[in-house]
Amino acid sequence: MHTTRLTKIGNSTGVTIPRDVLAEAHLDRGDEVTLSVRDGRIEIARADDAYNRAMEAGRAFAARYRRTMAVLAK
Repeated sequence: MHTTRLTKIGNSTGVTIPRDVLAEAHLDRGDEVTLSVRDGRIEIARADDAYNRAMEAGRAFAARYRRTMAVLAK
């Protein structure tokens, strides 16, 4: 387990990830990653193009059929 500090980067907040942690996760500088929050934990994972396309299709569907989905959810 590693401990690091959150730092201010412009209007955002960044975290420094030690090199050995990146290597263990098979990640490197410049890699595209996804962030998700589960049970109060931030998870960082390599971005998956198929996943991103599926999520975008789901968002488009939800936007297009928003009212229909709201009726069905009742």
